Amino acid sequence: MRVMIAGGGIGGLTAALHLHRAGISAQVFESSAEIKALGVGINLLPHAVRELTELGLQSELAETAIETRDLIYHTQYGRPIWQEPRGLAAGYEWPQFSIHRGALQALLLAAVRKQLGPDNIVTGHHLSGFDQDGNSV
Repeated sequence: MRVMIAGGGIGGLTAALHLHRAGISAQVFESSAEIKALGVGINLLPHAVRELTELGLQSELAETAIETRDLIYHTQYGRPIWQEPRGLAAGYEWPQFSIHRGALQALLLAAVRKQLGPDNIVTGHHLSGFDQDGNSV
């Protein structure tokens, strides 16, 4: 079986790595001519970090991201009004990380290129439709 993934974003690249880990051949197709680090900061909750850890990426993630230990809300004058522990500090088995979306995508892209090979990432290809029969798409 060969799986074609439409989209080279975080979801598509993560799916490619999981499929490869399961022994299923995958190829990623991205509309853009190149995959660039775009976006803003995001938080990876412990369940997401668990998935990336299973892919062997936690050490690279820890080098790039900031471990989030607390979520704190402040007034406009800087006085804390609410605080809650996150990740390991909240008792989870995996940390919570704050990271730039583009940095996470770059980390995943490097892992896909290394594990699946650079030929399994095809840029400049937009999905315009598909056909399905009883055996394939």
